[in-house]
Amino acid sequence: MDKFLTFDVYGTLLNEDTLYNKVKAIADDIGVDSETALKRFVSYRENPANTHPYVDYDLLMRNDLIQLDYQFGLEHKFEKYYVEILEAHRNLKPFPEVIDTLEKLLSLRYKLIIMSNSAWSIMPKNLEALRVPFDVWTAEDVHAHKPNLNFFKAVEDNYQFTAQNHIHIAQGYGYDIVPCSEMNWDSIWVNRDSDKPTDLARPTYEVSTLDEVLPILENR
Repeated sequence: MDKFLTFDVYGTLLNEDTLYNKVKAIADDIGVDSETALKRFVSYRENPANTHPYVDYDLLMRNDLIQLDYQFGLEHKFEKYYVEILEAHRNLKPFPEVIDTLEKLLSLRYKLIIMSNSAWSIMPKNLEALRVPFDVWTAEDVHAHKPNLNFFKAVEDNYQFTAQNHIHIAQGYGYDIVPCSEMNWDSIWVNRDSDKPTDLARPTYEVSTLDEVLPILENR
């Protein structure tokens, strides 16, 4: 029987701290409060209303910088760093345990599948950093951003997932764990920051780092 693992990327496999530090550094250069800028940057990106109707992820990033200009009463100050923000996104690095864990999952004969809200212009460099083979599905492929269930349904239909052959692994609670519950998917929440659920949805399993999934999956 084929065995499938689907993964979120950002925050699960790749550490976004360098991107967030870049946003704060830009805010410092412009002369506005960096913590406020970062909070607004993340909030805009994570609001599903800003991806409906569908927009490509790289355009979402540009719109995010434009809204920072608007909220701080600026003109084209954040937006002019658009290319640098995209480059920071392309150059994210894996968390320390990720590569070794992925290699062990491959040795257990799992097929690894990425499900990311990212774009074709960003993902190739991210894949280079992960160094193992994945099937890749982006929002750009399905014209839907997680947590839109259309994304999950498209991937499920393609591989014919069942409760016996598939589990989803992700850091994002609202973007991944909640829709997994709605899809009746088994899930592992990689809860790196010890967040509390903000909904009734619960993962099948919860871990704090990716390597902690290994004993779970070895026994499935």
